[in-house]
Amino acid sequence: MQKLDKNKFMEVEIPVPWGHVAGKWYGPADIRPILMIHGCLDNAGTWDTLIPLLPKDGISYLAIDLPGHGFSSHIPEGMIYSHFDYIWLIHRIRKIYNWPKVSLIGHCLGAILSFLYAGIFPKNVDMVINLDGMIPSTNPSILINRMKSGLHSSLIITSSLISHHLISKSQPTYFKEELVERMIASSYNSLSPADCEYLFRRGIKKSSREPNKFTLRSDARVRMLDVIAHSQEDYHTLAREIQCPILYISADFRDTPRSRKFNENQKTIEEFMEENTPLFEYQEVSGKHHVHLTHPERVSGLITKFILKCRAPKSKI
Repeated sequence: MQKLDKNKFMEVEIPVPWGHVAGKWYGPADIRPILMIHGCLDNAGTWDTLIPLLPKDGISYLAIDLPGHGFSSHIPEGMIYSHFDYIWLIHRIRKIYNWPKVSLIGHCLGAILSFLYAGIFPKNVDMVINLDGMIPSTNPSILINRMKSGLHSSLIITSSLISHHLISKSQPTYFKEELVERMIASSYNSLSPADCEYLFRRGIKKSSREPNKFTLRSDARVRMLDVIAHSQEDYHTLAREIQCPILYISADFRDTPRSRKFNENQKTIEEFMEENTPLFEYQEVSGKHHVHLTHPERVSGLITKFILKCRAPKSKI
């Protein structure tokens, strides 16, 4: 990789046993980057508007597409995506690049993974920034319904997609307008049509059989992600293991189903703040779930200040 202008990036492919994990590396290749992890069904494009506003002097960024998303390889046939595999992926990337520690920025699912990794491997993390997400859901009804829905979906996908999800003839096709509607709905209406374009760059491709339509790059199996399910007490205990500073930025828009999960976990977050005040910083900004993409200026100042406080200049790989 060559040295790049501050707002340009190099496409990278990180080798893994099932193929590769794709990413966008901003900044010098010899500086340990901040690893940026997107939410479920998003991709590295979710950071396109934010990264240009973040500090570049002696700091690099690596925004990845999680397996099954964007330009990254899909997992082997017959397997299902899980939180455990994604957590292990962070560990794998750290080992591949031989980083002494990892710095993490995550949104939604990426924020959950960052929290879990920092609790499970506390000595390996020097900084976490979570955007509108941190604690997995602990509501029994939600978890049971998710399990039922996931297993039901797996039966459908197994019969129609699992064996053929990479074959172009079996993939559903959509007009761009349909994809915009689907993406806005799945984001709890936190995206505009213009915002969707940043995710479409890595998330869709033209259909080979219907030139006016598109297919999704994401693996259909990511919709039945096998989630980690523990109690509030379990996550509170895990939170006590974290040794690095954490910045948690929450969007203040609460009129969504997603906001109910926030309210469930608020107790754990508040308790963690009380017990770990020197480590934990909480900020709330005006906006919806994808505020980092739609209005990056609302979070960039907070993130920049935190990065400069936690990351020494020129942290070499």
